[in-house]
Formats: sequence, C-alpha cells, structure tokens
Amino acid sequence: MNHLLILLTAFGMAAFLPADKPAKPAAQPIIVLELFTSQGCSSCPPADKALQDITQQAARSGQAVYGLSFHVDYWDRLGWQDPFSAKQYTDRQRQYDRTLKSQTYTPQLIINGSQGVIGGQRGRIEQAIQAIQKQPVSAFVGVDGHVVQDAKQITVSYTLSAAGPYRINVALVQKEARTAVQNGENGGKTLVNTNVVRQFKTIDEAGTGGSTTLPLPAGLGANQTAVLVYVQRTDNGQIVGAKQL
Repeated sequence: MNHLLILLTAFGMAAFLPADKPAKPAAQPIIVLELFTSQGCSSCPPADKALQDITQQAARSGQAVYGLSFHVDYWDRLGWQDPFSAKQYTDRQRQYDRTLKSQTYTPQLIINGSQGVIGGQRGRIEQAIQAIQKQPVSAFVGVDGHVVQDAKQITVSYTLSAAGPYRINVALVQKEARTAVQNGENGGKTLVNTNVVRQFKTIDEAGTGGSTTLPLPAGLGANQTAVLVYVQRTDNGQIVGAKQL
C-alpha cells in the first residue's frame, strides 16, 4: 500500500513539472547553390545538368548541399518565353552582382551568397563545396521547420538555433520539369530543369522563428514539390543555414 501511495504521489508531482523545452535545431555546414538560368540560353543546359548531378550525388551521400534554379526573364524577348521566368529572380541575381561587383550573365551560380562562378564549371563548384564543408559548425545556424499544404497554398513554419541579424528565404521548388522548347537558341530540344523555383519569399528581421504562406502553382501535387528554408546574414548576404522540408 505504501509503495502504491509513493508511486501515485510521484506521478502526481510529475504531472505538474514543466515540460522539456524543444531542442534547438543543430547547426551543420550547408551549401546553397543558386543557379540563374534560362531556357532561352544555349549555354545553360550544361549548367542545369551540373546542378542536378552535384545535388543528387550530395543527397545520396547524406551531404547538406541544396540547389535552386532561378529562371531569369531577360532572355524572354530573344525567341522563347521561359515558362518559369520572373523579374523577381532577375532582380535577385542583379542584387548579387551589385554586392559581388560582378557582371550579370547566364548561367551564373552563386554559392552560399558569397561567391559567383560560371554555372557549368563543376571543378570550381566542387572545390568551393569542399572548402565550405571544412568550416567549423559554429559558423552556421541550425534550421528546422515543417510545411502544411492544401489545394491552394503552403504554410511554412521555421525555427532557428540563434537570433540574427538574419533574413529568411523560403523557396517552393518544382523537383523536375521537362519542357519542349520550340524557338530560340534551344529550339527543338527538350530541356530538363531540377529544383525550379516557382514561388519565393524573403522575410527580413526574421527572429528565431515564424511562419509564412506561399501560393501553390496550379497542377503541382505534394510529391512534385519541396521547400527550402535558408538563412542569410543581413550585413554581407552570406548564407549560413538551410533546411529542405
């Protein structure tokens, strides 16, 4: 009887103890590859393929290397209207070029917001990835989150392991797209693009957590999309954390 009373008392006390705080997401070296590309550009398909190969190989080996295909719109007047192009993505590329003091061209690959290379230069890309992966974990921020999707939109919630000054980027991507290009420099070819950015939002002064919503493009199911949440420093634009959801 005394043993039962002790157990019941202990259980009652435990019920009033505060719950454990949720663990902060763990920081790790991450690489985000932002490719500025166009279906109207004959130099872009090799860069598109390089991005696909590098990110798929990294995923197979468990490395945190994420690729994004931003389709710019300044090729659209040259014979082919890229269905995934947007001025918003051109503006993002030009902002990088102002920061990095570089020319605007395609295919251009920005690595972790701080280094620009020609998109098809696999050797330079792989060297940059290896260098970043050797950086200490303390240079990065842990990111976690989850996605809720309905027929019209997605709601993305995120948590960071530390406070800023950071901005949060949320990219809704189409995992793969095949397009029969009829005109322009790639006329007659069927192009394969991976991780095509279809919706994109930046949250300034993001704090250590929050949520945002993005419209879901018509015709895309949950198995065709993914979401990348990534963190940039507000002072120099360096990407210091990311998580694919």
